[in-house]
Amino acid sequence: MTGAMTEFLPWDSSHFGFRIARATARQLDGPAFQELEAECRAQDIDCLYFLADAADQDTVSALQAAQFDFVDIRLTLAAAADDITNAAPGPELQMRLAQESDFEALLPVAGGSFTLSRFYADRRFGADKAHLMYQIWLEKSLKTDFAAAVIVAEMAGRPVGFVTCHLQDPADEANLGLVGVAPSVRGAGCARGMVAYAARHLSGQGIERLNVITQGSNIAAQRLYQGCGFLTRSVELWFHKWFKQPD
Repeated sequence: MTGAMTEFLPWDSSHFGFRIARATARQLDGPAFQELEAECRAQDIDCLYFLADAADQDTVSALQAAQFDFVDIRLTLAAAADDITNAAPGPELQMRLAQESDFEALLPVAGGSFTLSRFYADRRFGADKAHLMYQIWLEKSLKTDFAAAVIVAEMAGRPVGFVTCHLQDPADEANLGLVGVAPSVRGAGCARGMVAYAARHLSGQGIERLNVITQGSNIAAQRLYQGCGFLTRSVELWFHKWFKQPD
């Protein structure tokens, strides 16, 4: 269901237990915000997501005046797939394409790797539901066509990290979705090895450009991607507006 200014999000709504929508516009002034809020109230929306250009101070000021909560800085980085640099991980780490049977071993990695996202920053969603959301993302990536590929790092025959890869429009672009690493192998070159493996795999499938999204607060992820050759493509700000407070 899409209104003039909003798109209802059925999956988010079902998962978190609130009626959730996303604003379709990125730039709005004060009067337009009144129209946006009226549409949300007419559709009985509990929470509205709004993604604003970080350089658009007029929109940011209008969001703040309308009592939207700032929850996240969204950084999008990009690189040519053939330009991704590779620092080989230790010999105990091996990279390969994932199998469905990897799911159980990777489940705790998915549940604990993304705690800097906006779904944790906005505590009204609940940490348990946020954990589960990323575990579902992993499951869909491994067991359906939600992802074009999943790359796995393993140590001593056990999966310890994963990267989900998603095709985009235009057809020569792909996104690295979730990049998760078990605490026991952080700092061992696991994430960088998986990113490089993903780049080679996707390049072989005709992908020329890779994008990856991370949080402004996630300095470790930014250094990882910059070290692999990614450069910042855009900086945006996530805001949430709650029309009804959770119980």
